[in-house]
Amino acid sequence: MSYDVKEGVITIGDHSMDYAVFGKGSRPLLLIRGLNIRRLRGTVKSLIRRYRIYADSFRIYVIDRREPLPESFDCRMLAEDVYDGARALGLERALVMGNSQGGMIAQYLTLDHPEFTEKLVLNVTTSTPNPVLTKNVEEWVRVALTGDMAALTDSMMDMLYPPGVEPGQADPDEVDMDRLKTHTPEEFAALARACLTVNTRDRLGEIKCPVLVLAGGRDAVMSPEASVELAEGLGTEAVIFGRLGHAAYEEAEYQEKVKEFLEA
Repeated sequence: MSYDVKEGVITIGDHSMDYAVFGKGSRPLLLIRGLNIRRLRGTVKSLIRRYRIYADSFRIYVIDRREPLPESFDCRMLAEDVYDGARALGLERALVMGNSQGGMIAQYLTLDHPEFTEKLVLNVTTSTPNPVLTKNVEEWVRVALTGDMAALTDSMMDMLYPPGVEPGQADPDEVDMDRLKTHTPEEFAALARACLTVNTRDRLGEIKCPVLVLAGGRDAVMSPEASVELAEGLGTEAVIFGRLGHAAYEEAEYQEKVKEFLEA
């Protein structure tokens, strides 16, 4: 079944961003990925499989982090990159969904460009760093800067999936190893540290579009309490999936809830 995949590069000033567009629907859904060792290029088939439930109903836009990264940056700057990339692709308004760090970026995108976001989905994210997130980020930065990216991958996987919840295994054919790009240890460390710059708590009341906040009850990266506090600041309640961890957004029951909200 064809999802009309388009991939390319957006060039803005002195930097560029890879992008991918896929899906059979007409309504645009901007998906902002979380912190990742892998860049977007070479992973689109895997994304389609993971988010097929949305690709059947929407036209999904994914914009990678800029290349090269600036010497210093924060979540708000990453949000401006996403906005600039989306406008370059012709988007004036979209449904916006952010996973983890992507949810931090989505908050700033919506706060700084409220006319852009039609509806907002915040998956397993936070409005401000808490001790759980800070500890994990510091550990990931430490491991990354040793250069042992295999150990970093293992550490992240342990945090993403609690015992008894198996990660979805990508088919080898879904990752184009010839095109795949990964962040350097220094790039990953800088992106991880950016998670600790999120600070939207005092501005959440400015978000007026419909918002859905969801989390896994066994989230070891942020803690489910982070999503509960975020939802309270938005004047809503978080939907908590008790058996799931930080990667809850990959699970069918979770995605059904999101799709219901987006289509309402």
